[in-house]
Amino acid sequence: MLLAGLTEEPGWIRSSFNLTYRVSWETLLKGVRGVFPYMRGVSPNDGNPEVLVDDSIIQISSPDEILAIPEAGSITIRGFVPVIKAPAMLVFHNQVPYVNVAVGRVGEEYQNTDYEKFNKSMCQFMDSIEIMMHLPPKEDS
Repeated sequence: MLLAGLTEEPGWIRSSFNLTYRVSWETLLKGVRGVFPYMRGVSPNDGNPEVLVDDSIIQISSPDEILAIPEAGSITIRGFVPVIKAPAMLVFHNQVPYVNVAVGRVGEEYQNTDYEKFNKSMCQFMDSIEIMMHLPPKEDS
């Protein structure tokens, strides 16, 4: 994915990443399903990240349930991402070739950042999600 731009707000960095290719709803679901095991709830007792469809929280008891979500306008996953050591919210829009990403401005890495630093920090993570969109879902162990 290509970082299209970012804005800094109190507490958050908001950005957009362009997808390499336009994708179907099912492909977006595979990306959310792929990243689900790598995110946690925002607080330690939350467990799983939250999944929202068209801004309404849905209950997910297994990551594979994500693959059966009926087509909608958007799907969001939000929670704490241990890989980047920050809370994040990723909004995948149906029929639109970009993903909106908000990252909490916690830790030194996200307190003082610019386009280049943020891109180096987030691009590999976002590229990994895009790759997951095009692979068969990993089996739960």
